[in-house]
Amino acid sequence: MCARIAPALEAVEYITQDFSDAFNSTSIYRGPPTRELEDAWEKLTFKHAIEVPEDKIHGLNRTEADHLRRVPSDVGTGYVALIEVFHQLHCLNLIRRYTWFQAGKYDYIPIGLSDNPLKNRMHVDHCFEALRISLQCFGDVTPLFIREDPDAPAGARADFDTHHKCRNFEKLEEWIDTKWVVY
Repeated sequence: MCARIAPALEAVEYITQDFSDAFNSTSIYRGPPTRELEDAWEKLTFKHAIEVPEDKIHGLNRTEADHLRRVPSDVGTGYVALIEVFHQLHCLNLIRRYTWFQAGKYDYIPIGLSDNPLKNRMHVDHCFEALRISLQCFGDVTPLFIREDPDAPAGARADFDTHHKCRNFEKLEEWIDTKWVVY
């Protein structure tokens, strides 16, 4: 697992967390586009780049021959990198924007999309693939229980309120805020 040598690993702290994810639950990230919702997603997904030291790239299956971008010389000698979770969140946000854009709920072209349907489809498909790969890689094995429910079509329904061991996302955000090197 390459994450063992990822610079952000020093920020990882585990917490237990109960997910509350009913179909009708509310969240600052759910619903049709509003200024507040767009701002919440932007705050969640936009993070600066970090420096990966030169001596760490081989452990991440990269070499100097990969033509990686270096950080500015006044910052260091390593390489510019983003933290993957923020790319994944960008992808989730892009898919969210795409679905609402397709439904005609934006009066402008959302960030990350264009007026070219083929380019939009390619970007969305890239994001689906990136998220699929990540989900299969990390494969959450938390049990999702089934509740008896005589009113449900099959007499039962999934219980999406699940208990998890999670990486403390706020700690990761704090780490990025102190370690970033490039916009």
